[in-house]
Amino acid sequence: MAKNRRNQVRIIAGSLRGRMVNFGDASGLRPTGNRLRETLFSWLQAEIPESCCLDMFAGSGVLGFEAISRGANEVILLERDATVCRQLRDSVQQLGVKEVQVHCLDSTKHGSLPVPRSGFYNIVFIDPPFAENLHDKAIINLAHSGLLGIGAVVVVESDARSDSLPVPAGWSLIKNKVAGEVRLSVYRIENARVS
Repeated sequence: MAKNRRNQVRIIAGSLRGRMVNFGDASGLRPTGNRLRETLFSWLQAEIPESCCLDMFAGSGVLGFEAISRGANEVILLERDATVCRQLRDSVQQLGVKEVQVHCLDSTKHGSLPVPRSGFYNIVFIDPPFAENLHDKAIINLAHSGLLGIGAVVVVESDARSDSLPVPAGWSLIKNKVAGEVRLSVYRIENARVS
């Protein structure tokens, strides 16, 4: 029996171009669409090679798989739903990407973020289920983690109709786009210290 295409997304570019990523049905899981993902990765093309990436709400994992496909050295996918974590681990195995780690944990809890091999993250994706209002907690946890170096990039996907997000001191908005119901905001870390 064929997989349900509705629960698949295609990797757009790089070494895994054209490969499909399967994902299950889970509340709030909405993979970043192809057009928005292409826009995002064109913005990040100079940042991706040899980077260490963190996806705080991995869901389908497509942002992390796209990053590894385009040359990231290490990707860490965080997901709190155990069923979704199993699917992510299956995808890692099917794609043969040993540079991708999956951790089943709540990324909004203080002190929960794993330390990467390099000691810090260059790129972080924050795209939680919109209805759960987790952006603020995730941003604050990340800002206080000590795992962002100066020059790191944080990408936040949020509901286009939502109020503004908390922006920690030292984070500068460098890109912003609204596409349908989604707002894509990209911040550059100019000062890694949080007051």
